[in-house]
Amino acid sequence: MRLPDTYNYGTLFAYSGLAGDNDYGDADFAAITMPQPISLRFDAADPVTLHLPVDNTQMDFVLSDVLQCRQALVVFADKETVIGRSANRPQLFAQTATTETAKDLQLLCANGFCYALLWCNGRFALCRAKTAADATEKAQASLQRDPYALRDQILDYYNEKPRCRDARYEKLYYKCLSVNRVNVYSPQNGFLCRYTTPDRLPHKHMWLWDSMFHAITFAQYDPQMAKESILAVLQAQKEDGFLPHMMKSPTVTSAITQPQVVAWAVLAVYQATKDNAFLAFCANKIAAFERWFLENRDLNGNGLLEWKTDYSNVRCRCDESGMDNSPRFDTTETLDAIDASCFMVHDCRCLSEVYRILGNEPEATRFQTIADNMTQKINDLLWDDTIGAYCDRTLAGELTHVLSVCSFLPLFAGVCTPERAEKLVAHLHNDATFATPLPVASISRNHPDYGADMWRGCVWLNFNYFTVLGLRQYGFADEAAALQSRTLQSVDRWFRETGNVFEFYDAEDKTAPWHLNRKGPQPPVPDYRIRMHAITDFNWSACFTLLMIQNAFPGGPYDATR
Repeated sequence: MRLPDTYNYGTLFAYSGLAGDNDYGDADFAAITMPQPISLRFDAADPVTLHLPVDNTQMDFVLSDVLQCRQALVVFADKETVIGRSANRPQLFAQTATTETAKDLQLLCANGFCYALLWCNGRFALCRAKTAADATEKAQASLQRDPYALRDQILDYYNEKPRCRDARYEKLYYKCLSVNRVNVYSPQNGFLCRYTTPDRLPHKHMWLWDSMFHAITFAQYDPQMAKESILAVLQAQKEDGFLPHMMKSPTVTSAITQPQVVAWAVLAVYQATKDNAFLAFCANKIAAFERWFLENRDLNGNGLLEWKTDYSNVRCRCDESGMDNSPRFDTTETLDAIDASCFMVHDCRCLSEVYRILGNEPEATRFQTIADNMTQKINDLLWDDTIGAYCDRTLAGELTHVLSVCSFLPLFAGVCTPERAEKLVAHLHNDATFATPLPVASISRNHPDYGADMWRGCVWLNFNYFTVLGLRQYGFADEAAALQSRTLQSVDRWFRETGNVFEFYDAEDKTAPWHLNRKGPQPPVPDYRIRMHAITDFNWSACFTLLMIQNAFPGGPYDATR
């Protein structure tokens, strides 16, 4: 088992909800690694940094809750305790904290907590509590715990997982498992089961389609966690079927939604578990969500769907689509959106299959009919002969002629004819549009706003995965394999250089992801507390990387010959 061993800025380090109870939000005792060896900055209003002054040039491994080098071991013991060993005395730092240092003990008070760092005979314990006495007492008890036993317990978690299917990416594979692990919360805030988050720091909350992507991945090696990832989201469903895009609790949520991928995730979990009870529980909830979409996101009643868009927000006009700053939305007109309609087609086909498995043929037929009718509408109204691809259309009936990564979604959804599929695939070989060093750019290379700012040119792994799956479905095996291979090569390259799996990547494959723009330029030294960069240890990027390494492409019923 070859584990990730690159130490750098940005690795999430926290106690996983898979290991026991942890905390959420501002109470979370979660850290990121800082560049100087070895430093863990615990995120809070006044960040507290644990610094181990040792030589970390040769790390043994760097995981989400345990890291080790020749001179140090650091491991999470519980949600408020880190223990380990250090060749030199560790230290705590905070900008505006009161601190007291004795022979073996350092006390620091900040953010409404007391932090006690005890060091004795090469071992240390860092504990957080509400009072100095409690923190000190806990540190004294924790110092007696064996960090090596805890280390081995965590390593057993990885040993028990399926083996990596591609030796070239073994370290990256375990990095992705580590990112999946750290981004799990224990039941809290009204959620009755464990749930997932995109990146723990800085996002913290639960997101709709992120959770579905996490579930599809967990289904490959932890089916129970996959189920819980979905059930937590469904717990936040409103009476009218609406599912919010972001959830702090089942009742504290956002007022917009996200793309329809719930049926796909549920079907993927069923394919791994054959759990009919889970399928039956989810089916009608998904049906209510699809009905909500059809009733609330087809303003002109033409059978195609739109996103709710905020044209006053230049940096995030369409958060609901998940492509918030895409040039697709650099307009003041509401669009019949190619992605909204394709996701609906795909999810209705998956839901039709769900009902068919459950023996409910009337509902299976109903959702298949919805998918078939919308497929026809997409082909009739969203195909653009001038660019040889699908695009958005204004409600007035004008095609936007904007070529984006969404133009490939008809492959994923099984919407296009084989002839139109050929034209789409041609763009992957066209230097002027999508034949970038790292495909698939979020906007066409010849678009005037193509660049390196999130959805304005950068590559996102969820859409690469959708495209690979679509290419496979339509028989373009060589193109699918090439895109899958090129994606993994680039993700692995930046992982080996930086130690991280990122939110998005440079389509030109030249710039380290944390130096790419994220709704604006970045400072020379990455630090998301100064300005948000491409997020490190981003969970869905880890998910789709892991799926591609394992060559896992769970899907619904497709018909590429339509």
